[in-house]
Amino acid sequence: MSNLLRAVRAVLWSFIGLGGRRADADKRTAQVGILPLIGVALVVVLLLVAGLITLARFVAGT
Repeated sequence: MSNLLRAVRAVLWSFIGLGGRRADADKRTAQVGILPLIGVALVVVLLLVAGLITLARFVAGT
């Protein structure tokens, strides 16, 4: 499995509980490293915020 996929799974697990058991997440986090995790987390947060803004604009009709 690629490092990017490991980082995505670790970040999603930490955000919403996806990705398996706690021991598995700790192992993935140790394998990936801190900088890729921070990068993936920033991208996920930006996508979440952009999605919420888009949804709010759609609902408001603007």
